[in-house]
Amino acid sequence: MSRIKDYCSIKAWKRRFPISLWLPAYSLGYLFHDLIAGLTVALTVIPQSLAYASIAKLDIQYGLYSAFMGCFVYCIFGTSKDITVGPTAILSLLVATYGHPNPDKPNLNDAQLAIILAFLCGIVQFIMGVLHLGALTGFISAPVISGFTSASAISIALGQVKHLLGISFSSDTAFQTVEGIFSNIAKTNYWDLIMGLSCVVVLLLLQKIQRDSVLWMGDQPPLTPKYLKGLRRMLWFIGTARNAIIVGSTSILAWSLDSTGHGGKITTTGRMEEGIPAPAFPDFHDHSLKDVFAELNVGLIIVPLIAYLETIAIGKAFARQNGYKVQPNQEMIAIGLCNIAGSFFNAYPVTGSFSRTAINSQCGVRTPLGGLVTGSLVLLSLAFLTPLFQYIPKAALAAVIIVAVLKMFNYRIFMTLWRVNKLDLVPLSVTFVASLFLPVQYGTIIGVIVDLIILLIPVARPDLRAINPSSTSPSEDEAVADKRGSPLIQVNRSPVLIVQVDRSIRYPAAENLVDRLNEIRESKVYYQQHVIFDLSRTTEIDFTAIECLSDAIADFSKAGVKLLLANVKLDIHDMLYRANIPELEIYPSVSEAIQSLSGLGDT
Repeated sequence: MSRIKDYCSIKAWKRRFPISLWLPAYSLGYLFHDLIAGLTVALTVIPQSLAYASIAKLDIQYGLYSAFMGCFVYCIFGTSKDITVGPTAILSLLVATYGHPNPDKPNLNDAQLAIILAFLCGIVQFIMGVLHLGALTGFISAPVISGFTSASAISIALGQVKHLLGISFSSDTAFQTVEGIFSNIAKTNYWDLIMGLSCVVVLLLLQKIQRDSVLWMGDQPPLTPKYLKGLRRMLWFIGTARNAIIVGSTSILAWSLDSTGHGGKITTTGRMEEGIPAPAFPDFHDHSLKDVFAELNVGLIIVPLIAYLETIAIGKAFARQNGYKVQPNQEMIAIGLCNIAGSFFNAYPVTGSFSRTAINSQCGVRTPLGGLVTGSLVLLSLAFLTPLFQYIPKAALAAVIIVAVLKMFNYRIFMTLWRVNKLDLVPLSVTFVASLFLPVQYGTIIGVIVDLIILLIPVARPDLRAINPSSTSPSEDEAVADKRGSPLIQVNRSPVLIVQVDRSIRYPAAENLVDRLNEIRESKVYYQQHVIFDLSRTTEIDFTAIECLSDAIADFSKAGVKLLLANVKLDIHDMLYRANIPELEIYPSVSEAIQSLSGLGDT
């Protein structure tokens, strides 16, 4: 009853609406920082969202449709002051993967299915957040995430090469993309190629300027002249707004060529739907729920989980950096509501963006109100600038994407895992390779399955070893391997064999443990000797394991020897006695079990 009371308390409801915690303490001193951060992030998100829509295989306006509602909703429900919500490269790739071709536009997907995916993705995330199921993402390990992210970076970058070359074809995997590039390379548009490569070079240069200016501003001595501080801040701003600068300047160039009668030289995005979309419930008329589930299948789990993983990883990183905490389950609720609300405005699935969150933090944002500024500026661009977006060169957008995803490829983790834990290279490599040669969602699923198998192997095959009765601990210098590869210790000086298992006993391990106990009993070394099974390291046991132990005790009894249990935890002790196992003998310690056997004349 007290838990229900706590759940319904005013304090608990305030935690569900984090704006009620920071807004009353808001001061005008915060406003300047939030305005600057919101403006700066908007200059990044507008060109990025236009570019990411092409990764999702949608018309570019859907990138902008996805870039504003999440900002407004997260401002109310989010617990991080730094996170900015909107389209990201990873989610855009997943949206493309789960898309359905548009019959009217062969190279694009059906936008309505992407909008429905956002709606259903939000529902799943909201329910998981309310039920506190965010811990499920813990089953996706860092190597699997890194393999998926690195493979996605390569797939995304390769997918944009065709726009750099000015060629057109469709593909579902990185391998197919490479095939398509070589098959169509003779059709290269050299105007697009020159523009795209030039944009990549300039973007990398501006990125370096932005990165160096952050270091300069951090290392400024107290007496640095104001003009030098201002110059460094200006350089930082130019580097931060690099995407907007590139897209804007190349659009002016394309417009100039078009106005002088050379419009066909550079491939542009073309006309897009103008204005702000009217709010409407996602349209299920052309897609029955049965068709939607058949089309999206595991995407209804993969997309919500990946979106949440992106958000919580970013949130925790910047929370540690800036000295506050984020609430994982509230973050899942917030992202879920962002996707639900966004779907009413033709948005596809969104999540937190690392690059834009980093910019937000560097600008000194004080509260989530910065997202309100960003969202408002995106709305203004939709209302007044959409006629100009038709002149944006596809090669420029491709350059923006390629430079953005380069840092997603984490080559260092391969060397780190080689030094630290080579076994983790298996799920990393499997996920990476599978995601390159198969659609990325299947690569991720295969990686998770391999990772879970590696996780379960020690559970299914726990370490079973004999121990010295005088110390009841393994004597490593006497250890030998049995034919199954498990280390055993031969204690020839004692007629009693003491065997210890190194972990809890669950059903995958139960039958194997019994087989090995019987093998020990039947072996020449330990033939017809009593065995004491030390469970001091066993904290949990299940019914299958109890049944198998009962069979083992019966097998030993038929052979005229005993299998005794020692050092059993209290709760396991109670479970074993409630199971009514015939001839069950449990002793508080190994020494007491040995003493009980001495009365039989065996020692």
